[in-house]
Amino acid sequence: MTATTQTAHVGGHLELLPIDEDAWRLCDRRVSARDAEFVVAYIERTDDGFETVWIRGGARRSRLSSLEECVERGEEILRAQEQSTSSRPVPIPHFPPARGL
Repeated sequence: MTATTQTAHVGGHLELLPIDEDAWRLCDRRVSARDAEFVVAYIERTDDGFETVWIRGGARRSRLSSLEECVERGEEILRAQEQSTSSRPVPIPHFPPARGL
């Protein structure tokens, strides 16, 4: 994959959306663009590779050598999230404090 300034479907569920010539959003095409889960990572070309800020997944930043590597890591993150057995916490009802009787 070469650096792109056009939207590129990069396999699986991911898509690279250009921000400018040296920056992209890696997005999950299964999620609405209005949903916060849509953006998987922000990627910026640097002198020695690609600085990636992960929005989804555990690690927050990484420096990778190619856009292909960024996409592969994004696919790994999506697979891990799909396989996770964790779910949202069960809401606990909150009651106002008891008033003195």
